[in-house]
Amino acid sequence: MVQNQADIRRTRAHRRSAVRATVTAALRRDRLLFAFQPVVCAATGDIDYFECLLRMRDMQGGIVAGHEFISPIEKLGLIGLIDDYVLEQTVQELARCPEIRLGLNISGLTACDGSWLHSLLRHVQDRPDVARRLVVEITETAPLTDIDESARFVDTLRQAGCRVALDDFGAGHCSPRHLRNLAVDTVKIDGSFVRRLARDPKKRGLLRDLVAVIGGFGCATVAEGIETAADAALAREAGIGYLQGYHPGPPRIERDWLGAAADGVA
Repeated sequence: MVQNQADIRRTRAHRRSAVRATVTAALRRDRLLFAFQPVVCAATGDIDYFECLLRMRDMQGGIVAGHEFISPIEKLGLIGLIDDYVLEQTVQELARCPEIRLGLNISGLTACDGSWLHSLLRHVQDRPDVARRLVVEITETAPLTDIDESARFVDTLRQAGCRVALDDFGAGHCSPRHLRNLAVDTVKIDGSFVRRLARDPKKRGLLRDLVAVIGGFGCATVAEGIETAADAALAREAGIGYLQGYHPGPPRIERDWLGAAADGVA
């Protein structure tokens, strides 16, 4: 039976309400957690840093991937709450593990949010050891509507001692012209440009062109979504500086392995 528009609206409203309740309960009951995935040097395999990927433990104890709840949270206007939580937890992890570097993701909306930036500056004030080990990854989940404000955001982070990466490049709203204004340290090329490189010569050519353009702005490059040894080798041939994906290392929620892996951090 075909639903009428009123039924569809009620269904969507119910789903939004359920997502809101689930995530806010997870925050209250400490059921949000990180999976840590390494970003490694393409030439040596040494770990540069670990990206903190958000996960949620459901009522049955299962692990829910971030993509299943982050997008609905953004639509509900609650992404700032999540970004605040991620910042707090990442700084705590850096304090616990002084040998490692960690990357956290924030949305493009948060990149224009002065309150989040002020919170970060409070956390790293008089703590250069924490700031230099923190990589802030700006995710292209929303357009950087105010490029000048975003540029000031990036500059402030770098002046505080943090590194800044532009995540998912090529899959969203940013283009090479944005790199002229955003003085980020690193550009992470979306996995859609990287997966199955061995099967697609055109994709290999496109990746080489992207690396050349990004390098022209003085930025390091990370290839996301590296799933096979063949794709890793071809990414290196294209000039990629760093690799991330299940081949270099899958995300793991066990915190104990961070210390064991710290010897590989450059």
